[in-house]
Amino acid sequence: RVQEELEDVVPDATILRMDRDTTSRKHGHHQILQRFRAGADVLLGTQMIAKGLDFSRVTLVGVVDADVGLLFPDFRAEERTFQLLTQVAGRAGRADIPGEVILQTRNPDHPAIRHATTHDYDGFAEEELATRRRFGSPPFGHVATVEFRGPQEERVERLAVNWTETLRSHAGPVEVLGPEPAFIQRVKKQYRQRTLLKSRGGGAEPIQQALRRTREAHGTPPNGYHVAIDVDALGVL
Repeated sequence: RVQEELEDVVPDATILRMDRDTTSRKHGHHQILQRFRAGADVLLGTQMIAKGLDFSRVTLVGVVDADVGLLFPDFRAEERTFQLLTQVAGRAGRADIPGEVILQTRNPDHPAIRHATTHDYDGFAEEELATRRRFGSPPFGHVATVEFRGPQEERVERLAVNWTETLRSHAGPVEVLGPEPAFIQRVKKQYRQRTLLKSRGGGAEPIQQALRRTREAHGTPPNGYHVAIDVDALGVL
């Protein structure tokens, strides 16, 4: 859709698209970059073009739906959005010609958006750490995810409910959230449920203890079903 809009607005421009479809062929990624380096006007792509590219001719970078990453149910959503936007903004004006960055957003006052526009890492870190401290998110607390996977949706739900009930009975000071369908509910014909454990301060031992007792109570999942545990997870998706 974005490519079609661009073709209407700048019909004489050479527009290259870089995404999973256009780079699936061998050397597809390299060929597209070579064509852009050789003089194509516009490079349209997904997050894969946000970092690591250095083109002296690029003077304008636009980001459509710059705030979409803030919608992810993950304590690092703001951090990742700030990081992505500062990286993509760095693609413009890398030579002697000044560059410009245009962000499309419905949340211009959000700290991740506001500080990214000025490359203010310290300002963003101060606000983000204050928010995490208030909610007990890392680094002011510990989180663990327990993911349940299997081919039959109802059996995955039942497995998740049984484990989560046992986790709650051994939780002590640990907050147990879920279970609920994972953000991406089905991957490679495997249904996914997710439970989150959260501990404010005091180390990860209370979480580890609840997990140990629950594993002992339930043992190995049924054949074809899996329970994946990630303590001090870098994200909760």
